[in-house]
Amino acid sequence: MARLKIKSKKFKSTSKSKKNILFLPYKASMWDSLETVWAAANEDKEYCNTYVVPIPYADLNPDHTAAKWHCEIDLFPKNVPVMDYRKLDLKRLKPDVIFIHNPYDQYNVVTSVDSNYYSFNLKQHTKLLVYVPYYATSGAMSEGQKYCPSYDHMDYIIMQAEAMRNFFDPSIPAEKLQPLGSPKFDRVVQMCNNPPKIPDKWQSKMNGRKVYFYNTSLNGLLTNTELYLNKMKYVFDCFKDRDDVCLLWRPHPLINATLASMRMNFQDKYNKLKNYFIENDIGIYDETPDIDKSIALSDVYIGDAATSVTSLFGMAGKPMFILNASIDTLPKMDDWKGEILRPFIFNCNMEAKDWLITQGNKLYCAPKHDYNYQFYCDLSDYAVGGYYLNAIEAENKLYVCPGNALDILIIDNHKIERTIQLNKPQNGTEFAFFYNAVHISDYIFLLPNRYPAIVRYNIKTGALDYVNGFADVLIQQYNMEFLRGGFTVWNEHLILSPPKTNNVLAINIHTLKISQIELPEKMSGGFLAIIPDRDNLWLLPYFGNVVVSLNIKEGTITEYPNLPEGFQCRRALDDAVCRDRPFLSAVCDENEVFLSPAWGNMFVRLNKKTGKMTEWKNNIPVSNNVSHGYFYHFTGTGVFYNSLNTKDIYYFHISDRQLYEFDITTKTFNKIDIQFNVDELKQQSHGFSNQSSWIPYSCFENAFQTLKDLLDETLPGRPFDKESQLIFYKRLNASIDGTAGKKIYQFVKNKLN
Repeated sequence: MARLKIKSKKFKSTSKSKKNILFLPYKASMWDSLETVWAAANEDKEYCNTYVVPIPYADLNPDHTAAKWHCEIDLFPKNVPVMDYRKLDLKRLKPDVIFIHNPYDQYNVVTSVDSNYYSFNLKQHTKLLVYVPYYATSGAMSEGQKYCPSYDHMDYIIMQAEAMRNFFDPSIPAEKLQPLGSPKFDRVVQMCNNPPKIPDKWQSKMNGRKVYFYNTSLNGLLTNTELYLNKMKYVFDCFKDRDDVCLLWRPHPLINATLASMRMNFQDKYNKLKNYFIENDIGIYDETPDIDKSIALSDVYIGDAATSVTSLFGMAGKPMFILNASIDTLPKMDDWKGEILRPFIFNCNMEAKDWLITQGNKLYCAPKHDYNYQFYCDLSDYAVGGYYLNAIEAENKLYVCPGNALDILIIDNHKIERTIQLNKPQNGTEFAFFYNAVHISDYIFLLPNRYPAIVRYNIKTGALDYVNGFADVLIQQYNMEFLRGGFTVWNEHLILSPPKTNNVLAINIHTLKISQIELPEKMSGGFLAIIPDRDNLWLLPYFGNVVVSLNIKEGTITEYPNLPEGFQCRRALDDAVCRDRPFLSAVCDENEVFLSPAWGNMFVRLNKKTGKMTEWKNNIPVSNNVSHGYFYHFTGTGVFYNSLNTKDIYYFHISDRQLYEFDITTKTFNKIDIQFNVDELKQQSHGFSNQSSWIPYSCFENAFQTLKDLLDETLPGRPFDKESQLIFYKRLNASIDGTAGKKIYQFVKNKLN
């Protein structure tokens, strides 16, 4: 490791009667996660000695070797007596407690602290090793925080609230997780109550203007780097040349290191954007180590939802406007369709096409059966989150089926008449329970996403049944993506094809008896869709280009591997050539199967007798673009819907949100105009609201709620209400009064005594 020039105070000799408490931060900008714990301990001088030792860390190359070493000892607040890590002798000091805020040890791909400070080494020298998260959350945690190997070496892990417990891996002992609050909240609450002096170099830019804090996070940057950088340019241009507002841009401190390690081809574009911001004097470029001061001096947050900074603004009681990284222009006339008309907005078989759930969790109705929709009622107080997915008409009632909710709603006379409560799962899942619902005979089946069972609701008797034991195979994680297999209805059976397996499951709708059909091992990639065709099921592959016909009565299969010349698949995210997900859906007549593409580049018609597959040319354009503007794109060109009752066939084209009726005889598509009153949609905008149980009180950018509207103060919907925001955040912090640091210190002190 290269030698670092460091100025620090010397270690003092310690009294044997006192406890030694050691704090090992690494980045000065993350010191706020430990500061109030240290302050509480530092005040208790008769009981303990406190030591703050900023430890070295390295930016990493793509091969995980150290690119550059840092030690930020000179960046810590002047009132904190930091000490030189080179003079720290853990064996001699024998700290009773060590606090850290880095849980990754050797498993971080962007940065790494020196290996001497990995958790398994530290644990050898202390009675209590305590991890206080460097982040604060607005209600959910990333999968990467659920379990880290270092957790095995921690004596205690501090949670900001009891509500966070279910986000941690269940293998972690309950007593190790302590819901005492986040010190990050302590400091921002205290500082917002007593705002600091505006720095001299910021004074002219702020100068009485409303200050918008722009946060660019690592998660947002890495999700789709090109889109994210385009979004940054759009944000800069919205503020450029305005003298009534001030943009304070605070990039994540690890952006440059992350780009160098994981997105090298975008470094130049990012640096040009940074120079564009500075050279055009668009606002304040904030590189200061103390984020709380910047928050205290700002009026409004703009940026990503999935970041700890939102929780700091939330606790401070300041408005948050969540940006959509796909949007880099103001909306055009019909751009509202991208948000309002989602690909799977209809029930899987178009049974209740007079009803649509959209605009968050609002129910719309077409009373004249003409696809002209009007607002009917609210289904939830939450603004987004897909709490309810689709509506099913049965027995003269309307049943609204859940996605992220845990109840079925019965709707009548513009209101919720009754709720049918489902069992709460015991697997720690807090959302993403179901991904679809199917009406078969007297039953509604709810298909699980992260819920631990298939649910059957008996419409006539009101009975609920749970089919356990298969939910974990119906959804499989692959390359950081959750895959769901196909499903269909056949001969009073619910047919399911789990992804990443070579099995097809058939559930008898009356007895719930499950039969399993095992296909050849080479088909273990699973199937994206199942299309019923009399006694045959057409299985469309997830991985590979072989379409399969399964005669479910005879148990025989036929393979169709010969795709047309020129057929090619490209992944939706990066446009790379692959052999995955060629088709998304299909319809059949007596002689042929008509296949619509997912990642494939053409429609295909398959002759049942000869097995020959040829390109099916029609008037529907093939497109598989990534997110573009207000039209967030989903996998596939479009999807066919079959009506079980009338035998009508519909096709929804995803990129332009256009519905068609498909004539199977003439093989033609006839447009159906889906209509909404745009003024009514705008009036129904949520404005500032609780977005979901895991996404905070805020306002989301869309075609009706634009960044320009925010700056012009012309946003529709509910205005910002500080008290409503603080009510939401009270359940997310066990120390809403800003005393988490004191509670954490007292907890540790009690454990030592």
